[in-house]
Amino acid sequence: MKRYQRQAIYAPFGKHGQSRLENTHIMILGAGALGSHCAEILTRMGAGSLTIIDMDVVETSNLHRQAIFDEMDAEQLQPKVIALENKLKLINSNVKITALYQELTNNNIENLLKTYQPDIVIDGMDNFTMRFLINEACHKCQIPWIYGAAVGSKGSVYAIDYTGPCFKCLLETVPQTGESCAINGVLPPVIYQVASMEVSELLRWLSGHGFSKKLITMDSFTIDVKTLNISGLKQHQCPVCKRQHYEYLNQPRTKHVEKQCGNTYLLRFNPSVFNYATLLPTTIVKQNDFAKLMTYQGYQMTLFKDGRMNVYGLDEEADAQQLFLTLNKSVK
Repeated sequence: MKRYQRQAIYAPFGKHGQSRLENTHIMILGAGALGSHCAEILTRMGAGSLTIIDMDVVETSNLHRQAIFDEMDAEQLQPKVIALENKLKLINSNVKITALYQELTNNNIENLLKTYQPDIVIDGMDNFTMRFLINEACHKCQIPWIYGAAVGSKGSVYAIDYTGPCFKCLLETVPQTGESCAINGVLPPVIYQVASMEVSELLRWLSGHGFSKKLITMDSFTIDVKTLNISGLKQHQCPVCKRQHYEYLNQPRTKHVEKQCGNTYLLRFNPSVFNYATLLPTTIVKQNDFAKLMTYQGYQMTLFKDGRMNVYGLDEEADAQQLFLTLNKSVK
């Protein structure tokens, strides 16, 4: 307990909160900016166990806001969850870390929750579609979760335990603003603010005070923080928390071509493509056991071990579909 004395003597959290933290299993979805910062704070505070899920590798463009990673991680194309696990173990070897290098989809999220059985879930994702999916899966499995998002200089946090409004109650459909870190940028201070508030909601919950029941919004550039009491926003006919209709969980299987942030498309091939990448009409620039950096007709690409490929510089879905057909044909 001496290691955690300074936080345990804070009366509202106390020894009871510390004891609960040390016996809590937290699942963090995403190991990028928000996820990695939440994981670091919780590791330093002595969380019992963390299960972290992410599908990406460290890139140089991550380093300005994902403080736990370094240039060597980017140079070596380290998967974020692997790099994060290694660094967290150096910070606190008493915390059990489970790193899952895989994509999170509507096909596997429910099984992951049931297999690993976390006590609570923290959102470290970067798009609203995934958050609607998390909301449905956590509601179905009756697991509380903490939403967090950041873009530009603005951030928001909301903790959900289903006694109050769920995420669907607050936001009926996916926003069509097109805002993303790739398009609008993001300032590092708001990342730290959002991650800290996510962990703060978790600490309230652990220490018996419950979630704040507030939607917290902040702007790190205008130096503005607001809270909104959301108790009255519960939708009595909500498709998720009232009628248990899980639209995102029940969608058809994942598509072969999907639009991502900015001018990036995700192509999905059979995992065997990774081992036969030399058959593709691409140039392999750099590779390891987890990912391969490639170029083709001016496009930059990252091919992952599970058959996913990020293609950068694509603007039109028709072009992405044609590229998928061309590459897929070359390895059949």
